[in-house]
Amino acid sequence: MIRVFESLEALELPLPRGVRVAVKPNLTFARHRPGVTTTPEALERVVRLLIDNGNKVTVVESDGGYGAWTCEQAFHGHGIPEMCRRLGAEAVNLTAAPRVEIEVEGRRLPFPALLTDSVDAFVSMPVPKVHCMTGVSLAMKNQWGVVPDPMRLQYHHLFEPAILAINRRLPAARAVADGTWFLDGGGPIEGTPLRKGLLVAADSIGECDRYLCALMGVDPMEVPHLRRAISEGFVPATLDAIDHDPRALEHHRYRATLRRTPRQRVVRVFFHSRRLTHWMYISRFGRVLHEVFYRLGGRPAA
Repeated sequence: MIRVFESLEALELPLPRGVRVAVKPNLTFARHRPGVTTTPEALERVVRLLIDNGNKVTVVESDGGYGAWTCEQAFHGHGIPEMCRRLGAEAVNLTAAPRVEIEVEGRRLPFPALLTDSVDAFVSMPVPKVHCMTGVSLAMKNQWGVVPDPMRLQYHHLFEPAILAINRRLPAARAVADGTWFLDGGGPIEGTPLRKGLLVAADSIGECDRYLCALMGVDPMEVPHLRRAISEGFVPATLDAIDHDPRALEHHRYRATLRRTPRQRVVRVFFHSRRLTHWMYISRFGRVLHEVFYRLGGRPAA
């Protein structure tokens, strides 16, 4: 079921009482940026609702990709430690926490032990945006940030099956998309913030992504990881399979645009190749070469 709220005060988030809940915001930058990272006010509203329902809440995130920033920097840049102290929640850097492994097409991918052993439910809080590498960044993509390895870009060539495996591993997962701002243009950091003032609550990660695609005017079959998720039954193939208000959808619908820069087009070639990723990012030559890219266009987000 999809529920769309036009204010923080109206948000409702039904969950069983007294369970352990992990909340994963989108901290794709070290401090809050509209349309780029989860709005601190929206995060606090969700955490407060969960705690008032008697739940034990842990806010989780990992270090920025390629060592761009630490999780602690992002936590502080969004006021999360102070919020957790005030509300009685906990903030955990998954990069520094114990790990297990999951298998994806014959390769071992690190995964947080906390999400397999110490929580009963999971709430993803994505920011709806276009993404220069993956097409869109919605609820499924938000969980790439739970991979507790700053060098998770080395798994980019496995992204489609890996992000599906990650989301399937999460316990009782649902989403509250922070549509206070959407992001248009290039994404996931560069682009034009669009003020929408929405919160989209979904009973499942897959339903959230299918609905947001409709709201943004995106064909999910043109997004590789969503196309795969649809083929494997994780994302509904049609909107008709989701309980939602068609009038609300029509009222808020718009057409997102994705405009990749020349640099993003080049980097996207590396995104899908294990060999080129190793050469570009991990080898000694690649690290020097990539620093040149960073000086020209900034560090990657994830």
